[in-house]
Order: sequence, then C-alpha cells, then structure tokens
Amino acid sequence: MLVELDRNRQRLELKDSAKPYFFEFRIDDVVEYNANAAWGALTGEHESHSRMARVRVRVGDYKFDNSHAKVDNQFMAIMERFGLGGDGMIAIEVLDNDPMALRYALWTAADTAYKMALDDLAKKQAELKTVQTPPEANSFSQEKPVIYFEEPRRLELDRDFWKKQIADGSGVIFTDPAAKVFAPEIENSTGQIKGWVRTSYLVNSEGSIVRTGDSDYTAQVAFEAQAADGMRLQRSYPLAEVESKNLGTAEHFQKGVLHALQGLDELIHAPVVDDDYHGPILLKGNAAATSMLDLLGKAVEAHQPSMGSTARTTGAFASAFQTRVLPEFLSVVDDPTLTTFDGKKLIGAYHVDDEGVLAQRTELVKDGKLVGYLLGREPIKDFPQSNGHGRADSGRAPEPHIGVLKVEAANGLSDEDLEKKLIDLGKDQGLSFVYIVDTISGSTSPRTMYRVNVTDGKRQIVRGAKLGDFNLRALRKSIVAAGNKPYVRSEFAGPHSTLIVPPLLFDDVEVKRGEEKDAKLPYYPPPAE
Repeated sequence: MLVELDRNRQRLELKDSAKPYFFEFRIDDVVEYNANAAWGALTGEHESHSRMARVRVRVGDYKFDNSHAKVDNQFMAIMERFGLGGDGMIAIEVLDNDPMALRYALWTAADTAYKMALDDLAKKQAELKTVQTPPEANSFSQEKPVIYFEEPRRLELDRDFWKKQIADGSGVIFTDPAAKVFAPEIENSTGQIKGWVRTSYLVNSEGSIVRTGDSDYTAQVAFEAQAADGMRLQRSYPLAEVESKNLGTAEHFQKGVLHALQGLDELIHAPVVDDDYHGPILLKGNAAATSMLDLLGKAVEAHQPSMGSTARTTGAFASAFQTRVLPEFLSVVDDPTLTTFDGKKLIGAYHVDDEGVLAQRTELVKDGKLVGYLLGREPIKDFPQSNGHGRADSGRAPEPHIGVLKVEAANGLSDEDLEKKLIDLGKDQGLSFVYIVDTISGSTSPRTMYRVNVTDGKRQIVRGAKLGDFNLRALRKSIVAAGNKPYVRSEFAGPHSTLIVPPLLFDDVEVKRGEEKDAKLPYYPPPAE
C-alpha cells in the first residue's frame, strides 16, 4: 500500500489539470461466519472472507476541493449514496497477499477516483459562481499523521458449541417440559450465531499508517406468534459481545431463551392499548437508550451544508448550537476511548477512526445546552478540525458517527424513586394509570410496555401501542427526571457503537393504538407429537 501510495503521489497527474493534494488507501479484511437453525435443527452454515479497498483522491486544496459537488444524474446520485462519488472509489482486493495484484487494484481505483474528482471540482467551481455566500468552512481538515498498529483480528468461535445452542434453543418447545405448553402458539422459531471480524489497513499522503481491528459475536433465538385478534408478535433472546468467550454458558443461554418464550406468551394474552393517552411515561433500559440513538444520535452528527447555505450543518441541530436541547440536569458526551463500563467491554470503543484521526472524548451537551458536534475531516463553521469520529463500513465513505455515547444525569433517582415519581405525576394529572416502556423499536413503537395502576402500583403488560409526537422537542420539553443506573446498549447497524443511558421520565407523551394490519390466524393447528 505504501509503495503504490508513493507512486501515485509522484505520477498521478493529467496534463493541464489539478494535481491531487490528498490520497488515502484503506483496505478492509473481513471474515464472517453465520449458522442458522429453525425448529430444533440446523438450516445453514456459511463462512466468507473478503477484502475491499477504498481509495480517496482529492484535488484542489484543503480550503476548497472536489468534495460534495452537485449530483446531476441518477447514476451519480446512487454512487454518492453508497459513498463512491467524488473523492472515492472501491475495488475488490485479492486474498492471497500478492503484492502486484494488490497494487494493480489500488492503481485502477486511484486512476478512476482522480478522474471523477477532476470532474467534480469543475462542477463545484461552476456552482460557486451561482451562489451569493461562499462556504464558511474549509472542504477538508489537515490533521497530524498517526502511526498506530493493533493486532490483526482472527475469528475465534466454538462453532460446534454454538450451533448446538441455537438449534436446541429454536427447538425448546419440543424438548423442555416448561416450554412445551407454549408449542401451539408458536408460528416460527429460529436461531442464529454470527461471528464477524475486520482488520482495517489505512495509509494516507499526510503520513498516517494505521492498522485497527474490530469484532462482534452475536447469538439469538427468536419466536413469532399471533394474538387471538391476528396481531403479529415477536420476542427474542439476543446476546452480543466483542469476544465470543463472553457470550456465556449453555445454561445461561437456555434460561434466556425460556424467558423470551414466557414473555411472548404473556404478550399474546395481553390487552391492546385502546384509549388515547396523554400523560407521563417512564422509558427504562433498552427503551431509553434506543430512543436516544434514534433521536439524538443522528442529530449531533455534523455534515457540511450545501453550497450557498448559511447553516452550520444539516439535520435537526443545524441551528441549535449553544441552545437548550435537553433539560439542564442532562449532559451528553461521546467517548470512543472508554473501553469498558461496569465490567463490560464496549463495542463502540476505538483508538483511531476510519480517517486516521485519534479518537477524542467530545462534549456534545452540557447542562442541557448543545455545545458540540461529532466531526470527521469535513469541517463546519466554528469547528475546523476532526474530533476523531469519521467512521465507515467496509468500502463506504467515512461519515461522522457516534462511538460511545454517554448520557449523564445530575442527581439521578433510584429505580424505586423514579417509579414513585411516575405514579405521583399520574395522580397529579388525574389519571388512573401510567406507562412504563422497557423495550422499544425505533423511538415510537414500544415492544414491552406496562400499564401501571396509580392506586396500587400493579402492572399489566399491553401491546399494540405507538408513541405520538415523540421527537427532539419531547427530549427538550418533557423529560423531568432521570435514573442513576445507566443501561448499556450495543448497536451493530452501521459502524459499531455503544449507548450508555439512564432511565428517562417524561411528563407528557401521547400513547395511541398502532395502525398495523392484523393478519389472519393459521387455519389449522401445528403438528402434534
């Protein structure tokens, strides 16, 4: 990679055209293993090994270059969507470490990326003449070179052991006396074990030489069923760890599978939310973390605005800098250098980002006020440098992305005091019940939700609920208290990330019945032994 990088720096230039000022070569070496099971039997097993190179070539200079040129056709729009336009081009690399084959792939990708970059620079220069306001930030930040090496990652998984666990888990309704009673209700029962490791190699023309690795191991058994009214329901028992040895024992996994099955049975027989509700709700654990990911996690990612715009960035927080976005007792930081929390390894931690910049602890919200953004190497107004949050999936362009997002609450309440405050709020508002949400999909679709009687505190699980008008305004206006026991959530969609979020109490949220179409029930019962 270094040899070909140096050769391109010296020789890649078209006559009478701008010479590249920045090169970056990144190769991701990925090994992935999957095994699937259903109804107690293995259904498939697959392992793959791939390498993908992404070459970035920028022309112009740090102040104004080819990036973010206006896309003028559908093909280029698709290319841009997948991170392939302007300053980048991907290539499939060989697996046998042949130096010349590797160099050829990098050479062809660099040549194509350079030609595209020249076209984009010309478009961007022409577009600049049509706007009144020039860009307020540079196109690219100049960063200190980083030399850093981690050990290459190897897939380490006891495959036979975990194939047996997912097969046994998906067939538990046939083999476990405590689970057989649920067999008539279950319409689908599946299991999966997955191992994924990536070693990334990065070199650039500024002198950075980086080798990093990341991994994740997940095991899951999922059950699907229908309630008597046809509503489709699903429950699963998922495990996720950075190292496979931490996935746990067979007994631990079996216990979790049975708990998921019992939870599904409880949900099948639960009443449907039937009355519109405006009042307090308590988001606990998974629900609080997932909502923060869905609402706040994207809003703090800084992206350069379009040419001619006076906005600082794009998205919900484009004009929110130094304004209140959360209550004063909440603060938020993103700290990829935090590797463990409460004894658990954090999957979102990293030392160097995917642009060769050292990861940095970044203060985002202080005492409720927005004070920062997550940045890669594309600056925005008032933020001229990267803070080490340029993250990328294999072959994709780096973008700002959370690492380890931690919500900190001043004077957080115990679980007992938080639930007491929830009930007191309900009484003050003249309500007969309030809601607690344990798990949620996105920020508006509760998966595990309880109706709590304000008189005696008794809980009843309910289903079919949706949260209305639950958005960033609700985070700013409606949170009245937070807990003191944060929940750790791992996120695998996109670059790996972790959220550490306490329970959150809202004083006014709309709860209504969802509009999902109920499906017909099976016409006849499942097979019997």
